[in-house]
Amino acid sequence: MERTPMPEPLRQAVHQLVSEAVMNCQDVLRYTEPDVAHDWKRMTLIRATDASDTLDMAAMVIAAYCQRTGMAMDTLASYLQTRQQRSRAAGPRDADRHEVAGMLGGPLPLDDDEARLRFSWGQGYAEGGLMAEADEQRLFTVACLHGLRARLCDDVEALDDYLPPHVAKLARKVAEVLEVPQPATA
Repeated sequence: MERTPMPEPLRQAVHQLVSEAVMNCQDVLRYTEPDVAHDWKRMTLIRATDASDTLDMAAMVIAAYCQRTGMAMDTLASYLQTRQQRSRAAGPRDADRHEVAGMLGGPLPLDDDEARLRFSWGQGYAEGGLMAEADEQRLFTVACLHGLRARLCDDVEALDDYLPPHVAKLARKVAEVLEVPQPATA
């Protein structure tokens, strides 16, 4: 198999799109905090779908490059995992509703193994996460996203206003070590 690096213009495009998606993901987390409870439904859905659409753009740009350089369509479809694709326009599925029922203490579905599995995932979220022990990687990721945004917005002190204290403390540490990007000079 030929090993060539990603062309620089494509790499730059992918980096830009992934950065945009990460900022949208940070907004999703931001709107889950109690001080923005009045608008969480609208904003979490908007920012989550913005992130999804942006990552779709990154995938399609990479796919277009692969197609241009001769990748077979069946290989491309496999890499794009088209069997997993579904439209948001169809709305929530039964599996999504079973997961929410598990989160909120609804009745356990009795007729379907997949439904019971999704219900149990929901119960796992309700009990503090799907893993029994604290997920340090998740905490670190959340703190990095909040710390990055606080540094870029020059609003590190606001972290204490909307984050739990242990997350705010870690996000502050992340923000403190980040340098504010300066425009390149020619």
